[in-house]
Amino acid sequence: MKIVVVGTVNKDLILPFEGAPIQSVGGIYYTIAALSHLSGAEAEIIPVSYLGEDFYAAFVALLKQYSNISPQGLKPLAQKNHEVILEYISPEERKEKALFNFPPLEYEAIEPFREADFFLVNFITGWDVSLSALQQLSQHAFERMYMDVHFLVMGIDKMGHRFPRAPENIREWLQLARFVQMNEREQKIIAGGEMPDIAFYEKFFREEQVLLITRGRHGANILFSKEGMVRKKVFPAYRVERVVDVTGCGDVFGAAFVRRYLDTGDLYASVDFANRIAAANSLLMGTNEMDKLLATAETLTRKE
Repeated sequence: MKIVVVGTVNKDLILPFEGAPIQSVGGIYYTIAALSHLSGAEAEIIPVSYLGEDFYAAFVALLKQYSNISPQGLKPLAQKNHEVILEYISPEERKEKALFNFPPLEYEAIEPFREADFFLVNFITGWDVSLSALQQLSQHAFERMYMDVHFLVMGIDKMGHRFPRAPENIREWLQLARFVQMNEREQKIIAGGEMPDIAFYEKFFREEQVLLITRGRHGANILFSKEGMVRKKVFPAYRVERVVDVTGCGDVFGAAFVRRYLDTGDLYASVDFANRIAAANSLLMGTNEMDKLLATAETLTRKE
């Protein structure tokens, strides 16, 4: 089984709402680390990302602890690695600043892996991959594509600060993958304000797509079309007594969904599993404790 993860590897500086600053590897590292810990030796996980020349060797060395992650999709660039400062102004709300930005990946970087069992595209920066590259990939692998919208709906100013701004052609982007993930804030940015979930799905998505809306402590909603009607199902969250760090919870949610869906083909079971794993991630600090993900998830119970 081969899973390709397209996006950006960050060097993160996390400034928690409470506690000391944390330096961590971030971006799609959350995704590939979670996939690795949720998979056995039968899986091969291939990140496709640029890496700065100051970080390439260190990151490749870091991956050696994972027997099922391959570095063959990593592309070194003659610049500093992309860096992100995440400052939490509440336990779940943060401000971000991006430094040393990479150019978008083109299809040539993805094409060698086009026969993979699944593609997970995670917009860590918003310009991780070009529209033309995703269009080419979608033509070949739409049914095997999962997209996390994330910073596709965020602009950047001259100082590197991020602010809400959806591309004018956002619908064109959204329709390239069968599975599309976003949180409630990203949904509101795309809609231009409040919009009922079903109306939102009907406006922006095709009938064959599945929309997953993550809602933090409130769980997740999914929407899909069946027999000509849009259906919505609400999934409760898992109980978390005290959040430690929500960084990467969306990334881990997507990884867990993809992993369980590949095993079972069961949409509902995959969303519930993703909820549980994302909740477990909120109890861990950065990517440094990702090895505790499964054991932590086993201690959690679902909210009623």
